[in-house]
Amino acid sequence: MLAFRQSVLNAVGEVSDALVSNESLKVQEQKAAEQVTTLKNGIKSAEMLYKGGMANYLEVITAQGNSLQAELNLASVKRQRLSSIVDLYRALGGGWK
Repeated sequence: MLAFRQSVLNAVGEVSDALVSNESLKVQEQKAAEQVTTLKNGIKSAEMLYKGGMANYLEVITAQGNSLQAELNLASVKRQRLSSIVDLYRALGGGWK
């Protein structure tokens, strides 16, 4: 009986951890998506400044590099979130043999 209770407690803990992880990553994903949007607008602004002669092309390239890094970060967070969904599925009893 004690082993059964311990097993149930472990299962509940795993599910709880997976749910918390998923929610945390969902928030991170939203923030990363907002950052990508902001940096893409920054690229447009840098290009306009360059065309107007108020900035050099290095600033455009820097804005593009920052946007690319943010997109890579977003992709990484999405991958982690999908992995957390798989972990949740396994914790709920799904899995492979």
